[in-house]
Amino acid sequence: MTPIGKKISFFENIGRTLTRAAFVVGFFSLAASFLGMFRDRMLAGYFGAGPELDVYYAAFRVPDFFFNTILVSITSSAFLPVLTRYLHKPGQKNPAKKGETGEEKNLLFPKEAQDFIESLTTLLMAGLFVVTLLLWIIAPFLTRWIAPGFTPEQQQATATLTRIMLISPIFLSFSGILSNILNLRNYFFFYSLTPFVYNLGSIIAILLFVPYYGITGLAWGIVLGAILHFAIQFFPAFSMGLRIRWQWNPFHPGIKKVLKMMLPRSFHLGLLQGNLIITTLLASILPTGSLTVFTLANNIQGLPLGLFAASFAIAIFPTLSILAAKEDLEKFREEFSRVMCQILFFIIPLSVMIIILRAQMVRIILGTGRFNWEDTVLTLNVLGVLAVSLFAQGLNLLFVRAFFALHDTVTPLKSAIVGVMVNVAIGALAVKHWGWISPLLAKNSHLAGMDSPIMGLALAYTASQIAIFIFLFVGLHGYLKGIETGEFKKSLGKIAIATLAMGIITQLAKWGWGQLVLLSTFAAVAGQIILSGLVGVAIYLLISKILKSKELIDFYNECPKILRRKKIVPE
Repeated sequence: MTPIGKKISFFENIGRTLTRAAFVVGFFSLAASFLGMFRDRMLAGYFGAGPELDVYYAAFRVPDFFFNTILVSITSSAFLPVLTRYLHKPGQKNPAKKGETGEEKNLLFPKEAQDFIESLTTLLMAGLFVVTLLLWIIAPFLTRWIAPGFTPEQQQATATLTRIMLISPIFLSFSGILSNILNLRNYFFFYSLTPFVYNLGSIIAILLFVPYYGITGLAWGIVLGAILHFAIQFFPAFSMGLRIRWQWNPFHPGIKKVLKMMLPRSFHLGLLQGNLIITTLLASILPTGSLTVFTLANNIQGLPLGLFAASFAIAIFPTLSILAAKEDLEKFREEFSRVMCQILFFIIPLSVMIIILRAQMVRIILGTGRFNWEDTVLTLNVLGVLAVSLFAQGLNLLFVRAFFALHDTVTPLKSAIVGVMVNVAIGALAVKHWGWISPLLAKNSHLAGMDSPIMGLALAYTASQIAIFIFLFVGLHGYLKGIETGEFKKSLGKIAIATLAMGIITQLAKWGWGQLVLLSTFAAVAGQIILSGLVGVAIYLLISKILKSKELIDFYNECPKILRRKKIVPE
């Protein structure tokens, strides 16, 4: 075995149970998030909350809409359930090598499954070429519609950046196919590296491209990140035997199933992206920097989502797909309920922590260079409003995957329609009538910065996420004939008690540090957030242990196993 092969073989040993896989994905998500925060700090310091970053963030809308609406619905939603059905067809010869405990050790598949992968990949390449070319041509028109409040120069710059960024979905799409294939064999390590190297592309661009090419260099950084996102999975997959040859068969039965499943999912993702487009549209007619403030706050509150909610949701999706394929709804309900409680165990206290320490977080992450105090106040207030819906955003990631595993793509679509309606209604009203509320808010010193109309957009986005959560929860509860509500309520009660104690102690620790230390330096603010955060976490874990929280016990039991090299067959 070559040295590279030996290293890959070592990394195959990581992530063979749900909690271990979630830990691996979560660990590197955390590393990627810290790198992302460092990226945002560099952007904020270099450009400030001004027109350049407004253009940069607006340029994401078309490529993101294209990628999420069409490509994610194929590569991350429809592809895996259909492939799973092929793999569990009776009477097939499976060429995959078996390990000592029965798990597949490489990426070789039965012929029918391999034909499906190759046919889909070929069709995807052809479609990418056609759609990317079309979007490149009409980019100036689309950017005028998405950001009507921008000046003509800003709109032209947005179109230029959009055209460059359209390259990235090509690499991200094929990377998504590789992610599903690797995750299906429970090789989560390589997937977990992808957000880290993606953010690394932006860091490289800020350091090397921006000084010479300005804001255009940031767009090329996104392309570089997408290439790294693909490469970090391609080479390990290739070494494990994956070979994909061009096979033009657009009428393959598996492709028909994918297209049938992806249409509602595409509409669903399109509506979710529509939420962000609406926010961009409305922010473009607000004061300069509004879009930047909303995006930076959204990036900060996304840290716990990537670290815990997305990690568990991604790790459990293959298991739920297999259980749904076997029609084992009892086990499906049990696994789903367990993961839902695990997500809430982490997300709820982190939401409260973010709300309490939001000023310190924004000052530490973004408070440098051209990012002034006014920008800081606006961002921390937006962050506080967005953090209220973190529980809903986290569980929505799990709920949607549960529906997809059950081959139901219609219910998530309906929930997205509800979310868009709520976002449009509240957002439009806020932009139009926030001037009536702002004088009242401005009189209260505790509500400083809340008088900006950007707060209305944050409120609209938060309300839309909670509305989506309610719709999905009710639908899934009916689908599964209950989600073990007794156990869920017991866990939720313990989480609430521990979170309340944590919040009180964290606030007291923050206040006490502020009385002892002058908060005028980076070190002083960092000390406040570290002390308050550590004390708060310690209290939360202590109360959870006293209450014998099942989620804490499960986590403690899995921690010693996480880095063991012995492979374990997924339950």
